[in-house]
Amino acid sequence: MAMSLPFLDPGGYPTGSEQLRTAQTPDSAINTAPDAFDKFDGLGATRTQVGKLRNKRADAAHGDESTAHQQQQRQESEKEATQALLTQPTPYLYTRLRTLAYGGKTRECRELAEYIVKNRREKPSTQLYSALILSNTSHDNGGAWRVLEYLEEMREAGLQPDTGTCHAVLKVLAVHPDHLLRADILEYMRVRWYQLGEEGAHDVAAGLLREGLFEQAMQRIDGMLRAGVRVQAWLLDMAVYMLCAAGEVEESYRIMRQRYDTGELNISRTLWYTLLDTGSSRRHHASTALVWNGQVNTSYLNPASGVCLNVLTTAAQAGDAVLATDVFTHLSKRGTSFTPIHYQLLIDCYLAADPPDLKRALSILTIMALEKMADPSPAETRSLYLHLRSNPLLVAEAFTTLRDLHAEERKVPIAALNLIIECYVEQRNLTEAMNVYKLIHTFVPTSQAATGKRTFANIETFNLLLRGCRLADPPDEALASFLVSELLALRVIPTSLTYDRLILVFVQAGAHALEKVSQLPDPEEAQAQRKKGLELLDWAFRHFVDMQAVSDPTATNTATANNNTALGWMPRFGTVERLALQLARVGDGRCWDVLQAGEDHGAKGGLDLAWDRKGGWVRKNVEEAWGVAVGGDGAVSESPKASSAGVANA
Repeated sequence: MAMSLPFLDPGGYPTGSEQLRTAQTPDSAINTAPDAFDKFDGLGATRTQVGKLRNKRADAAHGDESTAHQQQQRQESEKEATQALLTQPTPYLYTRLRTLAYGGKTRECRELAEYIVKNRREKPSTQLYSALILSNTSHDNGGAWRVLEYLEEMREAGLQPDTGTCHAVLKVLAVHPDHLLRADILEYMRVRWYQLGEEGAHDVAAGLLREGLFEQAMQRIDGMLRAGVRVQAWLLDMAVYMLCAAGEVEESYRIMRQRYDTGELNISRTLWYTLLDTGSSRRHHASTALVWNGQVNTSYLNPASGVCLNVLTTAAQAGDAVLATDVFTHLSKRGTSFTPIHYQLLIDCYLAADPPDLKRALSILTIMALEKMADPSPAETRSLYLHLRSNPLLVAEAFTTLRDLHAEERKVPIAALNLIIECYVEQRNLTEAMNVYKLIHTFVPTSQAATGKRTFANIETFNLLLRGCRLADPPDEALASFLVSELLALRVIPTSLTYDRLILVFVQAGAHALEKVSQLPDPEEAQAQRKKGLELLDWAFRHFVDMQAVSDPTATNTATANNNTALGWMPRFGTVERLALQLARVGDGRCWDVLQAGEDHGAKGGLDLAWDRKGGWVRKNVEEAWGVAVGGDGAVSESPKASSAGVANA
């Protein structure tokens, strides 16, 4: 009996050509085309343009007729194929059913199976159900729930799944994961003593990978390797891709390292690139070095600049100077414009090497000075600073290295010399820091020396030295004053940090002088020492006043001294607190001026909003210190002018 099978006869369903034709040339557009041409002609278009549009419409109509004719011929040929298939013997239909199942033709396979049962009078069998189950490997039309339905139908029909059926289920579950069903099938096979084949083992591992059970999947794969089973490349590729996506770089590297060592050929370049991208972004040195040395250096891969930066960062953390140099070479061949971050990572790499290469790290600063970019900033010297701070004995060696580089006519940037000064300041060795400062003029490049410039010390140099003056024991206010005069003589523009540290030097020096008063047995010496301390605090307040006037050219001296009008630069929160508190301890009424200036500046959003959080505690501490200094809480309301006059007379 002849019948038309939908899996061979697509009649009644529009083909892709029909849909495309309908979308491109709708009937309404063709029917209204003459009116459109008339309107177009009425707007002044040439007759040639109108003729071209009409010809195009005629060609479209002719194409529709040709498409319809081709579709009719195709339908007729498919009907003939259907009739020919139905005349084939039943064994051939089973073969055809198996072919459709392997192709994932879910609907067609179901319809052919129904035809075999209804028209050929074949009883439902394990072979039929195995094909139906296997057809669910289709990603779009298949599903694990269909497999459950088929297994339930088999149970109702009294059919027991054989090893082929079990393997078909495992293959479907590799596409549509179902952990419980897979566990049931494997247990069923174990009880029935069914042997899991190589293909089935691959399907089980693939299903576990899809479910994110990476540890179990890798146990399966490792077990296959131990058993001498040749693991297919597609499964290993899948494992690497999914492990990289999950961030399991170490396991991905282990797989790729094993494949690389065994000499496996034709590994996907995309797979290598994925491992390089993921490994470098996760700072995994082993995988990054494997791909770079095996694929990039041999010109099989050309990674993006962002990936190269990740590789450079990975090399810097691992101290792999060879890899870092290779990255620089690769980028330079590409014509990449290097930025400070590239050189900073190279410095980090040399310092992280075993043993650290301090000379090469310092030489990178001289290379940066030669490039067409701004001179190195303190940010590029932070890794060097941390290295020298943890190894104080290397500071002198570092300075000697800089002098040797200058002797080789290398341009030594001021940031490198400031680094040495900063290290000595951190060691509380102000003497050596000043010795370096006195030698800075010897590092002036020849091009700048010809212009008559005596030194190329910048404001960062003086800020570091002022910090050294504050950290000295006792604080060296005389040297701080000399540095200020030196700064002005060299026409170096001070910053707010310069004033801030200058104020701290005099506050610390004044507090230190006042602390020694009680230790002096001679009253005259004690009085002289107290007078010195009060003078130092007076200078600290004067620098505070000068600082406020710097960034506000409209402020007058009177307005600035009284702190009643616009505010200029302000010290840091801790500096304001220390100055106000120290003035209050000696009964200097100007502490209220400092406190008020800080509160006004904090109200405007200055002082990093610290005044909103801690301003109340500062006022409380100042009031308590003032009460102790003047003898009683009622003295808080004492006139500041009278107190200031008393301090001035002292």
